[in-house]
Amino acid sequence: MSETSLVKIEEGLQSLDMTRVIEFTRKIQDISKGFNTQLAPIYLRDFIIAYDLTNALLAKAVRTDLRADAFLKQVESIAYMDNAHEYLEQRGIKDTAEARKRYVPIDPDVMKAQDTKARTAAMVVFLKNKLFEFRLAHDDVKKIAYSSDYNHNTEYEGI
Repeated sequence: MSETSLVKIEEGLQSLDMTRVIEFTRKIQDISKGFNTQLAPIYLRDFIIAYDLTNALLAKAVRTDLRADAFLKQVESIAYMDNAHEYLEQRGIKDTAEARKRYVPIDPDVMKAQDTKARTAAMVVFLKNKLFEFRLAHDDVKKIAYSSDYNHNTEYEGI
């Protein structure tokens, strides 16, 4: 049971194709070049698409993270209920609830599940930050291109 859960979690992480997110991230560097009202709509559209794409990836990452959390709890239970007794017996330690609790973090399956959970949580945080970054990029392009506070915008632009 737990192996199929781990496989699903790994597949969930691998299904997060970051190629387009990376492409859109590279466009953020273009903001420093400034924008005019002819070029801005293209970048505004790109950042809206990037935001939408990142949002979809974030939803998948959250789902995978929740699966990883459930998997970690399951593996911890198995370590406590099934694996601890043998480990404690081999070492001549009295089998108590406290001894079992102390065993759980060193169980190899628990350590593997914790690593998987850490990777899924990191992906969720990364995508949340990317979402925020694309939102800011969209707003910055809009301000630069359409605000009267910038000198390069004239009433004759594009003519």
